[in-house]
Amino acid sequence: MLIRNPFIWLRRFRHRCGYGIHSPFAFSLVTQVLYCPGRYYADDRLYPLKDRMLHPRLTAVRRLMFRLANHWQPTVISAPAEFHPYLHEGCRKAQLQVCQGPMLTFEGNRGNMVVLLDLQHNHETWQKLKNEPQTTVTFDLYDLGLAIFNPKLQRQHYIINW
Repeated sequence: MLIRNPFIWLRRFRHRCGYGIHSPFAFSLVTQVLYCPGRYYADDRLYPLKDRMLHPRLTAVRRLMFRLANHWQPTVISAPAEFHPYLHEGCRKAQLQVCQGPMLTFEGNRGNMVVLLDLQHNHETWQKLKNEPQTTVTFDLYDLGLAIFNPKLQRQHYIINW
């Protein structure tokens, strides 16, 4: 991970790898998706070495989208076309829809999830999304935001050092 601002990184340091998270749902999402140390079956095919060397942060975001689709197993995914190969590889049963803008949506049995890209430039949208009454769990990843809509979960906001 590239450290852009050491003070922000230090402030978020205690919220990494699942430390301080008591919800089993949130803990498994952080440890099995965000900080999963293992390799996935499609890593070599989707992330050739030359791509990993040129754009490390972009590769990390695409890898996260793949892992989210694999973990969430949604039935419908709305995302910009650039993410479709990664999302399709993560969940082949999902129906992919093209959308414009900085938002991806996952709809499925576990509830709905919205991923907001480029959180720093879409801060106002993120605040509105966090304050929606239907939003139950949010993850602020500094560059990205994850908002979960599942009425079975307790309302909670996490700041994760990703």
